[in-house]
Amino acid sequence: MQNRIAALRNLLAGELPLENVGPRLRQAVRQALRTGDEARLETTARVVVGELLRRGDLMRVAVEQDAGQGPVIGTLCLLKGTHRVVDLAPIGGVGDNFTLPDFVTRPAPRSAVGADHVADFTGMLGAMEDAQDLEIGDPQSGDKGTILAGILRLLAKFTPQFRLFVQLGEHDNLPEDTRRVFRPGDGPEPLWVAHRRAGQSVWIPVPGEFPAAVRDAAEHESPEAFPVACGVAVPLWEPGAEDGAGAGREAGVFFLVATDDWGRESLLRLAERLSRFVTRRWRHQREVNDRIHTDSLTGVANRAFFDTQFTLELERARRSEEPLTLIIADLDHFKRVNDELGHQMGDRTLQMVARRLQEELRRIDHICRIGGEEFALILPATGPEAGRDVVQRLLDAEFREVVTHGSESITLAATFSYGLVTFPDAGADAFELYRKADAMLYLSKDLGRNQCHIWNARGEHGRILPLKRT
Repeated sequence: MQNRIAALRNLLAGELPLENVGPRLRQAVRQALRTGDEARLETTARVVVGELLRRGDLMRVAVEQDAGQGPVIGTLCLLKGTHRVVDLAPIGGVGDNFTLPDFVTRPAPRSAVGADHVADFTGMLGAMEDAQDLEIGDPQSGDKGTILAGILRLLAKFTPQFRLFVQLGEHDNLPEDTRRVFRPGDGPEPLWVAHRRAGQSVWIPVPGEFPAAVRDAAEHESPEAFPVACGVAVPLWEPGAEDGAGAGREAGVFFLVATDDWGRESLLRLAERLSRFVTRRWRHQREVNDRIHTDSLTGVANRAFFDTQFTLELERARRSEEPLTLIIADLDHFKRVNDELGHQMGDRTLQMVARRLQEELRRIDHICRIGGEEFALILPATGPEAGRDVVQRLLDAEFREVVTHGSESITLAATFSYGLVTFPDAGADAFELYRKADAMLYLSKDLGRNQCHIWNARGEHGRILPLKRT
C-alpha cells in the first residue's frame, strides 16, 4: 500500500501538468496530498487525468505488442507539445476500462421524472406550481437569500423525505434565521467542486462529499430519523435563465439530500425539477417585490423599501461589525423647475437624477426616493472616509440632460444638498441615524445648497463643497 500511495503522490506532485487545470482542481490536489489517503489520492488523480484528456493535454500512446497482436492502448500517455511520457499505472491506465469517479459531473437533466415510484411526488409538484396562495417568502424583503430561504421552507413542508439546501455566491447576503441557504465555507471543498462547471449536475454518493454546511445542517435536523446517505447537486438558475441557455447565469447550487432509498437518476431528475420550481417562485416573488418596492416614476426603490431595507442593512452592519453610511439628498430649487417648465419636465428631471445616481453608485448600494424630490442612499460597508469620497464624487458629477420641450431643446440641470451619517459613529438606531442625516441635510440647505454636511459627535460638522473645475 505504501508503494502505491508513493506512486500516486509522485503522479500528482510531479508527473501531471497541474498548471493546465483550474485553480480549484489544483487546490483539490494539494488537499489530497496533505491527507495521504489512498482512495482520495486515486480519485483526485483520476479527475485530473480526465480533465487533461478532455483538454487534449494528455494523449494516449499505442504500444506495439508482439508480432500479429497489433497495438494496444495501456498505461502510457504523452504530454502535448513534449516528448515526455507519463505512466498512469498507479490508476490502472487509461484504456477502454478507464472510468471517472461517480461524482463526475454532467449537464443538468432535461427530461421529466420517469421512475414509477416518484410519480406521486411529481404530481404534487405540479399542484404546487398551480397554487396561488402559497407562502413564498417575506414580502418585505427583496434579498435573494431571504426569498430562497422562504421557498425552501415551503418545499420542506411537502418533501419530508428529503433535505434541501442552496449554496449562493461568496458575496451574497444570507438570511439570519436559516441553515438551508449558505455560502462556500473557508475549509476544504469537496473534490467535485473543482471539477464541476456551470450548468452541470453532480451525483454525491457519500455524505463526506457534501459541503460542510450541508452535513452540519443535516446532522442538526434529527440525524437518527434522517440518516444522510447520498444526494445530488444541480444548477440553480437566475430567473430568466431557467431553460439553461446561459450556463454562466447560475445563481448557485441546489442540493437534494436523501437516504439510500432513491436511485441516482431519480434523484437527479427530481432535484432538477425542484430547482426549476425554486427559480419560478423566485421570479414571482421578485416581480411582487418590484411592484411593492419600486418607485413607478424613477425606477429606484421607494419609501416602503427604504423603511425596511435600512433596518436590515443596519442589523447586518451590527452583526458583521462593518460601517454603514446613510446619505439623505434633496434636489435644490426643484419647485422652480415645476413652476417654470411644468410638471412634465419636473418628472424628466427626477428620472434623470435617479439614473445618474445609479451610474455613480455601486450595485450593492440602495437608492431610494423617499419624498417628492428627496432621495436616501444606503451604502453598506462604507466608513466615514469612503462616504466622504462618495459625496465628493456626487457633488462633482454633472446632473444634466438636454431634452426637447415643445419645439425647442432645453437643458435640465440639477444639484443636490446632502446630509451624511455613518454607523456606528453617529448612533446605532435607524431612527436616530435618519434624524441626524436629515438635520445635516437642512444645514446644507441653510448654508447655501449644493454641498454636504457630515454629522460629528462634537458638533464640529464636516462640510464638503464641489471642487472647482478648470
